[in-house]
Amino acid sequence: MDNTLRLSEGRIVTVTAAYSSGSVTSADGTRIGYRQVGRGPGLVLVHGGGQAAQNLMRLAWSLSGEFTVCVPDRRGRGSSGPPGDRYGLTAESQDLDALLVQA
Repeated sequence: MDNTLRLSEGRIVTVTAAYSSGSVTSADGTRIGYRQVGRGPGLVLVHGGGQAAQNLMRLAWSLSGEFTVCVPDRRGRGSSGPPGDRYGLTAESQDLDALLVQA
């Protein structure tokens, strides 16, 4: 992987592939995995459908100089548990709540 980012304002930022990973437990017991990088105020990046946390890591690294960036895997993706039969906005918000409280 190329670890050089060329930003629109002409700056070049070199990033490393180092990040920490972990998991939290949502209200219904589902494991929610995440990746975390950086230092500073917290910032959560949430990937879209059909993606996983890995899809947002270049963005996370580019923000890591100013923020502690946390990128969870949504249910059914990456290192998180399956969506289950009651998956919806309530479960999604509980997953993010668990991340914000426990991570």
